[in-house]
Order: sequence, then C-alpha cells, then structure tokens
Amino acid sequence: MRSLSIAAVLLPAALLASAASAQRPGEIYRAIGTEPFWSVTIEDGTMRYEAADSRPVVVRAPIPRPSFNGLRYVTPVMTVDVTRSRCSDGMSDRVYPDSVTVTIGRRTVRGCGGLPAAEQASAIEGMWRVRAIDGKRLQGIPARIEFHGNRVTGDSGCNRFNGNFRMERGRLVTGPLATTRRACPGPTMGQETRLLALLGQRLSVSTNRHGRLVLSTRNGRTLVLEPARR
Repeated sequence: MRSLSIAAVLLPAALLASAASAQRPGEIYRAIGTEPFWSVTIEDGTMRYEAADSRPVVVRAPIPRPSFNGLRYVTPVMTVDVTRSRCSDGMSDRVYPDSVTVTIGRRTVRGCGGLPAAEQASAIEGMWRVRAIDGKRLQGIPARIEFHGNRVTGDSGCNRFNGNFRMERGRLVTGPLATTRRACPGPTMGQETRLLALLGQRLSVSTNRHGRLVLSTRNGRTLVLEPARR
C-alpha cells in the first residue's frame, strides 16, 4: 500500500472527556493493519489511530451508524467502517471476525478487527457466572455457564442445560440446548427465558478491562459473564 502523508490531529482532553462513547462501558474494540502497520482503538468515548509512519490521531467516538453488515463511525477527521466478514491480517494465521477500513483525509487503510478466532475460543473457555443480561444485574439465584472443548453446560438458576457450541464466522453459535424441566418461581423462570433466548442467537465475543466476557447480538442485546470459582 502506498505511503501517504497525514496531518496529525490531537483533540483537547476536555473535548475527549465529553465524548459520546460508541462502546458499552468498559468495552474495547481494536483493529490492525499492515503496509504501513497501523491500529485503531475505540474505548472510553475516543477513537485512536496509530501508524508507524505518522503521529497518533485521536478523536471523540461518535454513535456508530448501521451500515451493510456492520457499523460506521463518522467524524470530520476520521471515518472507521467495520464490516462483519472474515479477515486475515496477511502476516500470520490469525483470522478476525471483522474487516475494517479507516479513512483520514486522503489516506485510506484496510485491515482486520475484533478478537481473532483462536483468541475468541480461548477467551470463552472455562466456568463463568452470569453477571448481567441486557445490562441488568442478576438478582436472586445466580446462573452459571461453562464452555469446554465444544460443549456448553450451565445452570440458569432454575434448570440445568447442556449442548454443543462452535465459532462460526467470528460468532459464537450454541445449541440446540437440552434442559431439565423443573418449574421455578416467576422471576427465576423469566431469568432463564432471557438467558436461553440469548444463547440461542449468534453472538459476538469480546472481553472488557475487568476480565469479563461480553456476548452480544447484532441488535445490541448483551450477556455479561465473569469468571466463577468452582
């Protein structure tokens, strides 16, 4: 890729502090590319572009616009297009779930974003406690999920469930899930219904700074898991 000159832009800290974050609190999204080597990090209401041949560019992160099979972050200085399609960084065997295009002035670079497939599989391995469903902390009976090999098992707080899972085009796909049939009090049954409904969808996988696992649907529903002790 041709190397083009770029003017460095650094916004004042006060402006960055007032940014409207496109990420959920605590989440971090990263993308990388080669020729030249570059990276984009979206977190805490900012987007930061860094390249080997220029100074960093930092802008506030806008609310992303839906685009064809992805999202688009548009600012007067920088535009970041995230497309949900498999991507190889061209330098290793890592395969990422997203293709990413960054445009700054007359420069356009292309690369990959999200956790590589191998890191996604590694990230979900283990025992987890359900912390929140759709942004709401669980109240009452705790729920747990364990991913091991290609098997998923868990306890919704009402019934036990188990089945297979796989990573498919950068997304977690589980099921079908077999469950026990015990009747439970209303709030607990509602918790189970929401949990199993989310697990029945294709979920993107990310982690946040607190070591929690964030599973998200295309329409913004989330399941937040934290490491659990056996």
